[in-house]
Amino acid sequence: MAMLQDLDSLSARIGQLVQLVQRMQSDRSSLQARITSLEQERNAVREQLVREHSTQQEAAEQVRHHAAQMEVLRKQAELTEAGLREEAARCRSDYDTVRQSLQASQDETQRLRSAALAAQQRIDAVLIRLPGAPQE
Repeated sequence: MAMLQDLDSLSARIGQLVQLVQRMQSDRSSLQARITSLEQERNAVREQLVREHSTQQEAAEQVRHHAAQMEVLRKQAELTEAGLREEAARCRSDYDTVRQSLQASQDETQRLRSAALAAQQRIDAVLIRLPGAPQE
């Protein structure tokens, strides 16, 4: 009877071992599926990271390009501003010259008018003193 008990015990232990192996195989399959899922997730994250890195590089290149364009435009604006300042200075100088010339012309006109008026008064005085001039 002891042998039967040993066989029953051995059979029970083998049954437990079979259940343990089946559970381990099930756990292994589950872990393998989890590993596969995690690898897929890792690959997706890696691809997203590559895309984002590429997008970031493109954005950085655009920033550099725009910065270069801004620098070119800034230099053009500075040159244009300098040219306009020079032109404005020339115009102010021309204006001042014309204004001075106008003032000189006006002064000369006034002087000539005064001289003409004085000459007219002298002529009138001489004409009044001429013999036969009508008396007022």
